[in-house]
Amino acid sequence: MVGRHARRWLLGVAIATALAEGLAGAPGGAGAAVTEGERRWIVGARAFEDGLYDIAWLELGRFVELMPADPRRGDATFLRGKSAYVLGRYAEALSEFQTAETYPLRVTTPGEPIFWQAETLFRLKRLDEARDKYTLFLRGYPQSIYAPDALYAGGLAELDLGRSDEAMASFARLLRDYPKSERAAPATYSLARELVRLKRWTDAFPLLASFPSRYPGSSYTGEVRYLLGLAQLETGRTAEGLRTLEQYIVSDPQSDVIPSARFLVAETQVKAGRPQAALDQYQTLVRTAPPGHPLVPQALYQIGDLSVRVGRPADAEAAWTRIRRDFPQDPYAGPAGVRLATLYVKRRQLDAAMQIAQAVAEERGGERLTALLLLGESALQARRTDEAAQAYRAVVAEAPGDSPDRFRGLAGVALAAEVQKDVPAAKEAYQQIVAGAGDPDLVRWAKGRLLALAAPGSTPPTDVAPRRQTTPPRDESPARQVPKPRSKPAPPVQSGSGS
Repeated sequence: MVGRHARRWLLGVAIATALAEGLAGAPGGAGAAVTEGERRWIVGARAFEDGLYDIAWLELGRFVELMPADPRRGDATFLRGKSAYVLGRYAEALSEFQTAETYPLRVTTPGEPIFWQAETLFRLKRLDEARDKYTLFLRGYPQSIYAPDALYAGGLAELDLGRSDEAMASFARLLRDYPKSERAAPATYSLARELVRLKRWTDAFPLLASFPSRYPGSSYTGEVRYLLGLAQLETGRTAEGLRTLEQYIVSDPQSDVIPSARFLVAETQVKAGRPQAALDQYQTLVRTAPPGHPLVPQALYQIGDLSVRVGRPADAEAAWTRIRRDFPQDPYAGPAGVRLATLYVKRRQLDAAMQIAQAVAEERGGERLTALLLLGESALQARRTDEAAQAYRAVVAEAPGDSPDRFRGLAGVALAAEVQKDVPAAKEAYQQIVAGAGDPDLVRWAKGRLLALAAPGSTPPTDVAPRRQTTPPRDESPARQVPKPRSKPAPPVQSGSGS
């Protein structure tokens, strides 16, 4: 196909020819005095060729006004459209391209006004209309030098319209029909990126793996490396994926998806049984990610979890406290509070446990029932029986009838009743557990308490029956982030490129 430099040369030849014909056609030939209209045409066309688009816009507009019947009116209108386009005046550009289409043209390739209307509509975010124009252009002029540009831009428009299959078909057609095009590299990237977004890992993998050798020096290489690492992890190539992501982190530290790469590396290290290596990545992510990055709370939560595993509870406390302080609205804030309260209960810091459990319960999120159970447990151990009973009763009232949380709440109600010497209330709660709970350990425990109550001198235990551990939310979307599609940069007007 014709490249950018050839396109510019072709356009320059066309303009020069039009200029020469204009001079020759002037009254008296080339040597005769040039009329005002001819002067406007010459200045405007040369200004366009030299990249002086504001001058070209004005001079060619004046030419059209002075010589409305001149056969070069269509050329002047088209060049005005391109001048307005590169100046970012897209509404005016569109109007000029639409007008130019109605005249005979000498400075364009066949169908070019339609192509530039599509390009302008794309910039105006009139994507449905842009897509239709690209389709019309490709149907009428499949051999045009602009066909790869139309396929690529049309694919981007389809993506923005949420038409994934149509977008991928457009990119695939470009790669099949124009493998040497300047658009092949970005089309390959865009196709692979969409396949990754759809989790079609086996389809994406060969495109990503071959990209560096097929398109050496491409500006998309860094993002492709990240996507390749993700695809390698997802297709079972764990060692290769880890190595690819680590290389990417080193080679492109300013990329927007570096936090995601670090998170994926950390996750992989956890699965491989290397908690310290994972901690290093999570801590670096927290330290270097932009303010407010959505992965920071998730990384802090994992730092807390891993710190407990390696025997550093103070680090866990700091991480979970920071989530509560700096990210109070994040989905991980509630689970972090539950983990903090659990940590405090284990340390016998009962006032602190009650305080954080009460705060989580009052937030009325998904952790409310677990927080109330912790509140009841810590209050019971602190010998604040009324507060414990109140928390446990709230669980019983709010949990579904067959919920494990309800039966754990009943266990707490029974223990509080034992402490308060209300044996009938305790027995009733234990009997409900025996009759309905699905947890055999809890049922066995409740039966033991009923036997103990039947014996003289029974003493209630100080600890509550085993409670369920909370499961934090798992949002894979930030960690497996797909780079945003690049916006379509404006092409050099002389080249006519759609890039």
